[in-house]
Amino acid sequence: MPTGTPGGVGRRGHLQAVDSICVDINYNDTGAATGIATGKYLPIGGIIIGTDISVNTTFNAQTTNVLTIGINGTTANNIVATVSAATAAIVQNYAPTGTALGKLTADSQVYVKYSQTGTAATQGAATFIIKYIAVVS
Repeated sequence: MPTGTPGGVGRRGHLQAVDSICVDINYNDTGAATGIATGKYLPIGGIIIGTDISVNTTFNAQTTNVLTIGINGTTANNIVATVSAATAAIVQNYAPTGTALGKLTADSQVYVKYSQTGTAATQGAATFIIKYIAVVS
């Protein structure tokens, strides 16, 4: 029944099934070092059940190459707190931490971040896949 109130912005299917959001990050994306708002949202009531990371092209900063993702603003680290991006690989089933645990209490925007030290990277590309269930009450 229509209520005249628009729905949330989080991605929600009509079935209680596993859904996902994919987010790409490159070594030279504007704002990567301080956190990038992706414009993609997890829905209110959603429960994150895991995150996979595909490092498609290795990040090659001299000393460290760390990717993080979260819903905690530009800190971007409460879904995946740290993953090394120096080796091409698919890293599977990271469990969320902190405020990303349990049912989300609001539509939550996803943020990604790339931290590097040493000589700056000249390459790097990765994809995060956040798996969640949008709980319909």
